[in-house]
Amino acid sequence: MDEIVERLGIDNFNEQFADSPKLVALLEAYFAGVENAEVWHQLLEATDESEFSLHQWVDSLSIVIAWLDSRGLELAMKEQIGYVCCAGEAAGAGANLTHLPSLVAEMLETYGCERATRINGE
Repeated sequence: MDEIVERLGIDNFNEQFADSPKLVALLEAYFAGVENAEVWHQLLEATDESEFSLHQWVDSLSIVIAWLDSRGLELAMKEQIGYVCCAGEAAGAGANLTHLPSLVAEMLETYGCERATRINGE
């Protein structure tokens, strides 16, 4: 967690994730460490280019991960970020829904995720 706090700054971290240990665990699992620096930067860039908070982005990714897990599917994190980005863009500027996790859940329910593959090629 220290690495994530350091990257975000303590104030930003507390504002975004103090009440969300589940999302902090997701950040640590998928975005901490040198090996995840590229997807971390992709996430921050996507967040900066959208109207949604980092909290909503990470919450949306948790929905994608749960959806994939429940179906025995996998998708690279960079592809998951792309999926969330598409969901946000599909809503358009005048959309009534302004909660990114709801948009992602609706998109998964309606369209699924064709890029996802079976775990271990099953």
